[in-house]
Amino acid sequence: MQRLTLACGTAALALMGGAALAQTACTDPAQLRVVSAVDDGSFDGSYGPEYAVDGMFDPDSRWSSKGAGKTLTLDLGEAQQLREAGLAFYKGDERRNMFRLEASMDGETFAPVLGETTSQGGTTAIERVDIEDVEARYLRVVGLGNEGSEWNSVLEVQVYGCGSGEMAASGDGSDGARVAGLSAYGLRTDAPPSENFDLTRWKITLPVDRDGNGKVDEIEENDLQGWSDPDFFYTDPVTGGMVFRAVPGGVTTQNSSYVRSELREMMRGGDESISTRIDDGTPNKNNWVFGTAPAEAQELAGGVDGTMRATLAVNQVTRIGERGKVGRVIIGQIHAKDDEPIRLYYRKLPTNKFGSIYFAHEPVEQDDLYVEVIGDRGDMAPNPEDGIALDEVFSYEIRVSTEDDDGTARPMLHVTITRDDGSVIEAEPFDMSDSGYSHGKDFMYFKAGAYSQNNTTTWPERDFDQVTFYKLEVEHE
Repeated sequence: MQRLTLACGTAALALMGGAALAQTACTDPAQLRVVSAVDDGSFDGSYGPEYAVDGMFDPDSRWSSKGAGKTLTLDLGEAQQLREAGLAFYKGDERRNMFRLEASMDGETFAPVLGETTSQGGTTAIERVDIEDVEARYLRVVGLGNEGSEWNSVLEVQVYGCGSGEMAASGDGSDGARVAGLSAYGLRTDAPPSENFDLTRWKITLPVDRDGNGKVDEIEENDLQGWSDPDFFYTDPVTGGMVFRAVPGGVTTQNSSYVRSELREMMRGGDESISTRIDDGTPNKNNWVFGTAPAEAQELAGGVDGTMRATLAVNQVTRIGERGKVGRVIIGQIHAKDDEPIRLYYRKLPTNKFGSIYFAHEPVEQDDLYVEVIGDRGDMAPNPEDGIALDEVFSYEIRVSTEDDDGTARPMLHVTITRDDGSVIEAEPFDMSDSGYSHGKDFMYFKAGAYSQNNTTTWPERDFDQVTFYKLEVEHE
């Protein structure tokens, strides 16, 4: 709900059939019931006055009338103490609308209670305005067109005050409102990623070395606020999503052969007195541990167990290169001191319409174990009929929990994929009891983004990995 506080610039009292509009006190205004609405008979087509008071904010449920001075009159049934009004406009997120408000006791003679006013032009939800405090039965909207035409198009009008017509609030339409600068995902399209996502506990690793220090560039959590990169980390101008782009052939981290544009969880939240990690594996407040780790390790850590939830779409994967590497990108991880309890992959082969999802679990100092969730991870896998297409929006949840098994605490890994149609695919819970992570010299952190798994493409300027996130959140005990 938007709120405008404006002076009407008119005298408070006007003679109305021999009686004056009385100024009254109403310190706690509530929404008032509207009995009916009429206009001057000039409404367009099927967009009659009754639709402006039906409690609906659908674009087809509106009053529309063309021309300056067209009126919409609301009948409150009997006199009430009026204090405020609220108006929601058709295409109110695209244009500003001009109007004034008048009140009456008898429905014949009206006096102004709000002079000419312009809406904010930023939302299709209710914008509330202060009006002259008066006692009246009728409130009239006088439409003065919009900044682009003479049309007056009102989705909904509400009246607030005190009296016998007080009712429970019917909603201001903000839950489904269109807002200027916001996409269908509720994200700003004109803001850096940190204004759409809470990145105060993340840093990002990029596939470049622009400062020439021989290492990949990393933007720490404090510097990440308000920051973006037009090549590798930016806001999508249509959806507002957070875009990660990893171009093979770029700079890699010390222990990897693959490039990444990827966030790394930083539980310290910008407190640089806490180190990123302690290299001997001792937990600290920047990282978390399993609930099966020793109590002293849990005390040192920033959290115990954890869940990462993301909504995203994979926009592009590589199509050129070695058969065993083409089309692979990691979209989420849990990283430990040296190993990875989970790497979540999306893979789409060049000949397939849809992509597969699987994960790798790396026990300490052992070979990876793979679990297929959707489709087949193989280098010559057939097209997965239930696979996920490029640009298809889906969600994943990676969760580590400590679960009791007949008196034995076990660290369990849960992976869930939710399709855009609401269907849910859950991998079989994975028991990590024998994986070597439940001791006092290891720690965990989440990672999310685009971690390319193909370093063999010969056309990196066109053949790269790109992933767009629409939601990202992490929680720990």
